[in-house]
Amino acid sequence: MSDTDPARLDEIAFHLLTAQRASRGIRRLANAAVEIGEPVDAAGVSAVLAEFRAAYRDVHAVLASGNAEDIVYLAAQLDRT
Repeated sequence: MSDTDPARLDEIAFHLLTAQRASRGIRRLANAAVEIGEPVDAAGVSAVLAEFRAAYRDVHAVLASGNAEDIVYLAAQLDRT
C-alpha cells in the first residue's frame, strides 16, 4: 500500500526535473559569463542550487521510506524525460 499520495509524488518528480533543468541552464549562463569576462550572479546560482537540494531531499525521503510502490511510481515519473 502506498504511503504517499500520487499527486504528491508527481509534485516531487516535477520539482526535481524542473530544478535539474534550471541547474543546467544556470551552469550554461555562468560559463558564458566567464567566457566573455562578465561577473557571475552568485545569488542566482545559489538560489537555483538551493531549489535543487530541496528537490533532491524530497526524492531522498521517498527512497529512504522503503515503500516499494512509492519508489517505483516516482522512478516511473522521473523516467519520462
